[in-house]
Amino acid sequence: MTEYRRTDDGVEVPDRESRALARVEIRMDGDRPMLDGYATVYDYRYDVAGGPENGGFTELIAQRAAAKSAAEADVRLLVNHGGLPLARTKSGTMELVSDDVGLRVRAELDPSNPVVTELRSAMNRGDLDEMSFGFRVLRDAWSADYSERTISEVKLFDVSLVTYPANPATVAMMRAEELPAEALPGRSLALARRQYEALSYR
Repeated sequence: MTEYRRTDDGVEVPDRESRALARVEIRMDGDRPMLDGYATVYDYRYDVAGGPENGGFTELIAQRAAAKSAAEADVRLLVNHGGLPLARTKSGTMELVSDDVGLRVRAELDPSNPVVTELRSAMNRGDLDEMSFGFRVLRDAWSADYSERTISEVKLFDVSLVTYPANPATVAMMRAEELPAEALPGRSLALARRQYEALSYR
């Protein structure tokens, strides 16, 4: 678990952090399972470590914060930020794109890998449907009272399918035919619509 500590100089943060912010799904391209989703969503405020009321803070990942690293870094696709990689940008089995919504992940999975078989089962049932990303902050800014943090550039280590998300900033739909009438608590309808449209295949 990522640890944050209040000090006289503000908030002490670890060198490597992770956030779970978005949805993911697996589709079939012939015999190949293809994973597609967002490992983070830009310009969305969420609480970290319980939020300011509980000694934590509110955070926002700014537009294009992952753009440079997505284009340059060698990033792995993992499960719960560990284990053997299921795909990798260096091998050409995964593509990362920083777009207007956030950090989009597209990965070709190996159908003979037993972990992929387990993932497909869990995701098709709706038991697993969220992603996270592991990163180091390169540029950020804090409010005067250290209650708000804006991250403007990160170095990516991994994108990961996660069992327990660190943050509920998701759109509650998977293979949905229609956008729900209301966004879930804590989410804007505009964000829900943007994510839904980005993940809908026409």
